[in-house]
Amino acid sequence: MAAGSTTLNDSSLRTRAAARRVASDRTSTLAVAGLTLLALAVRWPYFHQSLFGDELFLYLDVHGRSLGQVLSAVHDTEKTPPLGFLLAWLFARGGDATVLVRLPSLVASVATVPLLYLLGRRALGRGAGLVAAAWFALSPFAIFYGSEARAYALVAALVVLSTLALLSALEERRVRWWALYALAAAAALYTHYIAALVLLPQGAWALWTHRDSAREQLLAAGAVLLALAPWLPSFLVQARHSGGEARRLALLAPLTLSSFFKTSALAVVGHPFAPLRDVPGRAPLVAIVAVLAGLALAVAYQSWRDVGWTKPNLAAPGTLLVLLALVPLLAIALYSLRPHTSFFVSRNLSVAVPYALLSFGWLLTYPRGRIAAALAVAVLACVGIGTVRALSVNRQRPDARGVAHFIEKHGPSGAAVVDVEYPFTGPPSQAVRVYASRPSRIYAPSPSSPDVWGAAVRTGEPVFVVTRRIGALMRLFVPPSQYASRFRLVASHTTSGFIQYVVREYAPR
Repeated sequence: MAAGSTTLNDSSLRTRAAARRVASDRTSTLAVAGLTLLALAVRWPYFHQSLFGDELFLYLDVHGRSLGQVLSAVHDTEKTPPLGFLLAWLFARGGDATVLVRLPSLVASVATVPLLYLLGRRALGRGAGLVAAAWFALSPFAIFYGSEARAYALVAALVVLSTLALLSALEERRVRWWALYALAAAAALYTHYIAALVLLPQGAWALWTHRDSAREQLLAAGAVLLALAPWLPSFLVQARHSGGEARRLALLAPLTLSSFFKTSALAVVGHPFAPLRDVPGRAPLVAIVAVLAGLALAVAYQSWRDVGWTKPNLAAPGTLLVLLALVPLLAIALYSLRPHTSFFVSRNLSVAVPYALLSFGWLLTYPRGRIAAALAVAVLACVGIGTVRALSVNRQRPDARGVAHFIEKHGPSGAAVVDVEYPFTGPPSQAVRVYASRPSRIYAPSPSSPDVWGAAVRTGEPVFVVTRRIGALMRLFVPPSQYASRFRLVASHTTSGFIQYVVREYAPR
């Protein structure tokens, strides 16, 4: 009777444990679904803002062009592979291209939330995955690049998918996981070359720690290389004209010890076009750093007290994630130490960010129980403060659409526009023209420009002047002295965004 009672008790315990696991899985699934919807909601306002900066290069490469013309433009003028451009070209054919070219980034960024949870659950535990997914959903950095028509969000999603597929393949040894791993790796490298900063150390780790599956790993790597072979000539062409960007970045953002830490912090808690003192703010930043540093010290002390200073378990999936958080950061920093060369800007750290957040998620859940929950909630609340600040009107992209609409509302078709930024920086200076629904005559404010003001006096039509909201610029770009008495300022409009533009309408008297 006692033996039978013990058997019944064991069976009951197993049943209750299974029920708890099912309930926990259901709760986690609902939480991840909610975080995914949250990620979409906070990215949606950014998705509809005006195109800005390098987005204009992509837009002009894909808009109104055939597939062959897109590939030719990427080969001849770009420094990144074609997959992001091809997806933008495909989606842009369905409606307003100025919005839809961002759709691949939006989808990829939102999809990274559940991918991070799945990777975290497999490698570090359910709690770490949930924290990382929540942090990524709220991250101002991830929100910005998740709504930008460039490849950073897409390549981040693909490298995370490759890591998830690799760990699954190493554990289960099924062909479908190896195939997914090779496909994700090849797609990542066809999206942006910074994917190599994850894929190379990831592949080296797998070969070193899982030699029993070396054959499958080498076959997958061979498939990736075979897929990349057709693009090799274009890569060599692009490599030759990437030196100019490296020299410009070395002048504009040279690598220093201060910039190393600021840029790294910006990628995990900040906004690419706001100082850390504003997003997330000094107090939230200090709180995040203090909690993470304190936990790191506590983990180190606990490990030393339990087992002493022993060699870490290199085969552990968590070790891989820490490696993938650090290697891209250090590799770009070391490369940027070369004279007149720098690629150390926050956007190039996009592939390291998901792994850094997973590592932080593990730290925050290390204490377990209520303490871990309280620490995670506190840190995520600080990240959320940055999210709210990043969504404010002053952190939006410059409103080129608003400038174009003001000109078209107040001026005739073919209105004369003196645009201070045109055409000195290439396609990014053509934002006003992109959003114009009818022709305008856009001039750069230089002595070689036509006599815009004299022509306006003769025709009686207004002249619109577009400058940044900087007092010196606004005072400089006004009707020239010989025409000053012939014009009056009749209307003015200031746009929102982290760069504000002022468009002024001058009408002949």
